[in-house]
Amino acid sequence: MIYLYHLISILACLIVAPCFSLFSFLSRDKWRRLKDHFGFVPLDDVRDKAQKTIWFHALSLGEVVGATPAIRLIRKDRPQDRIVVSVTTDSGFEAAKRKLPDIDVLMFHPLDCLPFTWSAIQRIQPDIFVLVDTGFWPGFIHLLQLKGVPALLFNGRISSRSMRKYKIFGAFFSQLFNWFTMLCMQNPHSRNGLESIGVDKSRLMVIGDPKFDTLPTLTKEKQDKVRQKLRIAPLSMIWVAGSTHEGEEEVILDVHARLKEQFGNLTLVLAPRRLERSFHTARIIMSKGISFVRRSDQWDKDGYDFSVLLLDTMGELAEVYSICDLAFVGNSFVTPGGGHNLIEPVAYGKPVLFGPYVENNQHNADALIESGLGIKVSTADELEAAVRHWLSERTELARLEGKAKGFVLHHQGASRRMADIIDDQLKD
Repeated sequence: MIYLYHLISILACLIVAPCFSLFSFLSRDKWRRLKDHFGFVPLDDVRDKAQKTIWFHALSLGEVVGATPAIRLIRKDRPQDRIVVSVTTDSGFEAAKRKLPDIDVLMFHPLDCLPFTWSAIQRIQPDIFVLVDTGFWPGFIHLLQLKGVPALLFNGRISSRSMRKYKIFGAFFSQLFNWFTMLCMQNPHSRNGLESIGVDKSRLMVIGDPKFDTLPTLTKEKQDKVRQKLRIAPLSMIWVAGSTHEGEEEVILDVHARLKEQFGNLTLVLAPRRLERSFHTARIIMSKGISFVRRSDQWDKDGYDFSVLLLDTMGELAEVYSICDLAFVGNSFVTPGGGHNLIEPVAYGKPVLFGPYVENNQHNADALIESGLGIKVSTADELEAAVRHWLSERTELARLEGKAKGFVLHHQGASRRMADIIDDQLKD
């Protein structure tokens, strides 16, 4: 089947190349780096015989963030080697430029057509390939296997939705995953899922979730500055609804309006996952008659006269989590959902609420519920009751802060384990 895939990919080049070139006009970075996608990657110089080339592929922003600690450890452990990082999206490209300035090459991953992937592999000549989280291009992985290049999966996680697809095409996906030298999974559920479709047990290992290694901390002084920057009154109570999706904002705003009747000094920070939805979200807030301010309008304004702060800027959500009393994480309340990063608020000692649809983060959701740091809410009434409870129990919130930090420390170390595995593979 894989050779038929390769044959089709060769024929598809005639259509893919011009269509993708047109599509790239809509991208910030893809047009300038168009050659990367066709295998003409910027690394074909002669290297020292003792020098190894380590190729990481991180699909988008989240994967780049998750891989950053491991890549930095590899750079520190093996300064003589070349590190290549490929991405698929503009957000991933921009994140890698910011977070990984000392890697040797940053590029877009080639499209999975045989001429393009073969050209990229021939130019880069990787000694090892590390796939972060997702992006299983079968043609590319097969070529690595044919050339004897070890392929590792880092932070592998299998959702229930993906597992159903893998079982339908069990023979194909079993073969694909068995081409990997090692599959380093995030949790036992994902490992057991791959075992169930016939993946060799010897290739599977649970190393944990690297998200725990990427979590920042802010001092009390910096948190006070964040609160001042956001023009939130010093004595206000704050709850955050982060990374929300269509259908969630209306529920959250209705709950907030009812909570304000008891907690007059309560402020909601509402952060839609996609910034382009900010205008639509603002219209929803206005339709409900709730006073609000857009974060992007705060630069030249003073005052604290708002009930909702609409976070319509990039890169500030983590700081906002640091100053809140509790957080709700979106893409979890309305189907199909899947959930977003539940750990980020917990890193700052904050309890977290989420809806029932968190299959992309189910393992972390279960651990948070078991530890008392997370609550699953299935209805607006449950959401309101949970927020009301925690806002009323200030002593319990203070106790949970210490518990949350211990929870994070307990789960750290996946990046170090991955760096050691890569080092061992390169020594073999």
